[in-house]
Order: sequence, then C-alpha cells, then structure tokens
Amino acid sequence: MSSARKLVLLAVAAAIVAGLVYLFSDFQSEDTGTAAPAPSSATPSTVTTTTATSSPVIDVPSNPDTDAAEDTVRQALSVAFTWYPATDRSPTDAYARARNWFTESLAESLLVDVHTERGPGAQWGQWASDNAKIVADVNVGCSGCPPDTDSLIHRVASIHQTSIIGDKSTAITPDTTVWVTLTKDSDQWLLDSIRY
Repeated sequence: MSSARKLVLLAVAAAIVAGLVYLFSDFQSEDTGTAAPAPSSATPSTVTTTTATSSPVIDVPSNPDTDAAEDTVRQALSVAFTWYPATDRSPTDAYARARNWFTESLAESLLVDVHTERGPGAQWGQWASDNAKIVADVNVGCSGCPPDTDSLIHRVASIHQTSIIGDKSTAITPDTTVWVTLTKDSDQWLLDSIRY
C-alpha cells in the first residue's frame, strides 16, 4: 500500500475517532437545564492527525519514460527467471520466452545453451522429477546507477525465486542480483545487457 493511501486512510480513521469522541463527550456533559443546546449541525472545526514517520511524504513526479524502462526490466526478468524444469531443457528456454524484451545482440548471447556456474545446476534435475515450477519476483532499483539518458538507462534488479511443488512453496536462496542496461529502440525500451 502506498504512503499516500496510508495517509488518506489514517486521516479518515482520525476523523471518525474525533467524531465519536465529540459525540461521546456530548453524552457525558451534565445538563443543568440552563445551557443552550448545541446546534445540531455542530461539527469539530479541525481534525489534527499525526503519523509515526518523521519525514514528510514527498510526491515525486513519475517519469513515463523511466517507468516504461523499469516495467520492461520487471517483465523481462520475471519471464527469464520463471522456469518449468519438467518441460524446459534449461534456463535458456526461459530466456527464449523473454526474447521480446531483449536487443538482438543480447538475445544472441543468451540463447546459446551453455552451462556455467550460474543457474541451478544439479538442482534442475530434482525440480524436474518433482514437477516444480520456479516463479520469479523482480524488484528494480537504481542505487549507484549512472544518470539516465534519452537512449540509455542502467538499473539493478533483485530476483527472488520461489519453488512451487503442488501446494507447497519454498523460497530459493540467495536472491539473484543482476545489473542491466536498457537501450531505446524507436519507442520501446529493450534490455541490452544483463550482468551478474
């Protein structure tokens, strides 16, 4: 839930509580018969809310170009790191499914079925026999990245994978971190490099 949404909900809750306190205090007051009744339209003039955060919420304007590039990273890596070991020959099959988000040069380098120290290794065979599905969840950041340009964006992605066998899910540790660059091809951002 976004910070702005939390603040709105907190303000609504505070207004309800303030209204209940106001009504409850009206019932508690002693009526001596001499005081004029409060008008039926009386409402509290202000409601003050405080939050537990010490810093103000800053609404940072969204950049549609940057948002599109980060969406590309999330979509591409979610597909590239979601595996079906019972039917996929290797993680390369997942890269092939993510092909639409890669530049030609990146696709050529990734779609070669090579075995390296990266990847599941012997675990792949166990997942295949268990009919496991490996699902990826991707978070994108830009800590320490060079400044964005109109045609080149650098990002860091953290990929969290979960093994699902039947109704049992198990987190795969550790998460995988990759550094990616994106280039703009006409009006579409494409991944141009993935580095571990």
